[in-house]
Amino acid sequence: MASKQAQRLAARQQLQQRMAVKAEEERRRRTVAWSIGGVAALVALGLLAWGAFVWLAPDDSGSSADPDVQQLVNDAEAASTRCDGVEPSGEGATGAPTEGLTDGRPAQDVYLECLQMSAPDASETAACMYTSMDGTSPVPLATQPAAGTQVMTIVTNLGVITADIDTAGAPCTAGSYTFLAQDGYFDGQQCHRLTTDGIWVLQCGDPDARAAIEAGTPEMAGAGSPGYQYGEENTPVEAEANYPAGTIAMANAGAGTTGSQFFIVYEDTTLPADYTILGQITSGLDIVEQVAAAGVM
Repeated sequence: MASKQAQRLAARQQLQQRMAVKAEEERRRRTVAWSIGGVAALVALGLLAWGAFVWLAPDDSGSSADPDVQQLVNDAEAASTRCDGVEPSGEGATGAPTEGLTDGRPAQDVYLECLQMSAPDASETAACMYTSMDGTSPVPLATQPAAGTQVMTIVTNLGVITADIDTAGAPCTAGSYTFLAQDGYFDGQQCHRLTTDGIWVLQCGDPDARAAIEAGTPEMAGAGSPGYQYGEENTPVEAEANYPAGTIAMANAGAGTTGSQFFIVYEDTTLPADYTILGQITSGLDIVEQVAAAGVM
C-alpha cells in the first residue's frame, strides 16, 4: 500500500492535470469568443460604412445636391414657357439700303419680341466667374448647370427662330442667357448690326441699341451690356469657316468681356477663334437671310 505522502503526491498531480485541462479549455473558449467578437465588430463597421455611403452619396435622380442650383433650375423651369403664345408682330420698317455699305444697321428692322430658354440639366455643374462692372449689378450664380443642351426660342417681329444651346460646352454663357431671359432682358431689343461681305452675321443683344437707333444715333448702338462680363469658352479652332452658317456666337470687345451681345452667322464665316460658340440655329435661319438680303443702311 502506498504511503500517505505518495497518495498526497499522486492527488496533487491529478489536480494539476485537471487544472491544466481546464485552463486549456478556458483559453480555447476565449479564443473562439474573441474571433466571433472580431467578426461582429468588422460586420458592424461595414454596416456603418455602407450607411454613410448611402447617406452621403450623390442623388442620381438628376436633381442637384446644391440647393442654390436646384432653385436656379426651378426658376428656369417656371420661365421656360414665358414666350408661349407670343406671335410675331410683323411691325418694323424696311429702309433703303446704302449702296456699297456692307457693315452697319440692318435696313430691315429686327426686334426681339420675346426670348426664352428651356430649363437646364444640372446633373453636371461648372464654376463660372461673372464680374459686375459697377460692383452693384446682379450677376448669375457662380455654379451653373453644365450638361446637355437647352432650347432657345426667339420670337422676332419677322418670325420665330429656335436654336439648340450647348450648355455642356458653354455652361457659363448658357447660364447667363438663362438668367437674363427669365426676367425679359432681351424682350423689345433691336438687332443693330449687319455685315454682308467677308463676314456674314446679324448682331443683337444690346439693351440700349433700340433707344440709340430711335434717337437717330445708330452709331451709339453696340456698347450696351447686362452690367457684368465673363470669359470666353467653347471657342473653335483657327480654321477656314470656323463659324459656319447657323452658328450663334458671342460678341466681345476683347478677352474676358463677353456680355449679352450675340451674332447669328447666316453664311460660313472665318473669324479669329475668340468668340464663344453658344449654339446652332435649328429653325428660322431664313429670317436672318431675309434681313441680309434687304441690305445695310
